[in-house]
Amino acid sequence: MTCILLFQSVHQVMKAEKVLKERGMAVDLIPVPREISSDCGVAIQVPLEVSEEALCFIGERGLSCVECYQRGDGGRFEKKE
Repeated sequence: MTCILLFQSVHQVMKAEKVLKERGMAVDLIPVPREISSDCGVAIQVPLEVSEEALCFIGERGLSCVECYQRGDGGRFEKKE
């Protein structure tokens, strides 16, 4: 399973990607899925099991994730609290 991290801007996505890659995390940049938002944009996808750690690393650098989603049963995205 994966977790999708959304940010306010593409610039923040790029900074967060750099932070996570520096920590050796597996990170993929993906288009924001249409089920989540109709806006064009880029999101970060990380394995679900490291999502909390990823959010901590991002927060340490003063960045904040706007929303976090995980793909639930049936392939639908569910907002992660």
